[in-house]
Amino acid sequence: MAEKEYIDREAFVEQKRKQYCEDCNRRKGFKRGQYKILYEIGEAPCRACEIDDMLNDVEDFPAADVRPVVRGKWKTTRTILGLCCICSVCESCANTESRFCPYCGADMREA
Repeated sequence: MAEKEYIDREAFVEQKRKQYCEDCNRRKGFKRGQYKILYEIGEAPCRACEIDDMLNDVEDFPAADVRPVVRGKWKTTRTILGLCCICSVCESCANTESRFCPYCGADMREA
């Protein structure tokens, strides 16, 4: 399965609104008590607010359930019972060096 990448939704929407909507907002005029966009149909860079509709869809899309990656390292030490692998994050002792700490879930793979 491919590794997924996640983005900051608010930063994405803000950047796209700035990229596409600032020019439209500068071209808005006030005429007969109503705001009127001074573009002709099809001339607007966002094709008459299709960008705004897409950004609303992005804002309404459900967020992924993710958590930050916590990375750690195994420290090997000898105990009375033999070798012990100690997690650098939670200080728990595991009997083997696995890819993840069985107690706190820290990722022990190389960064």
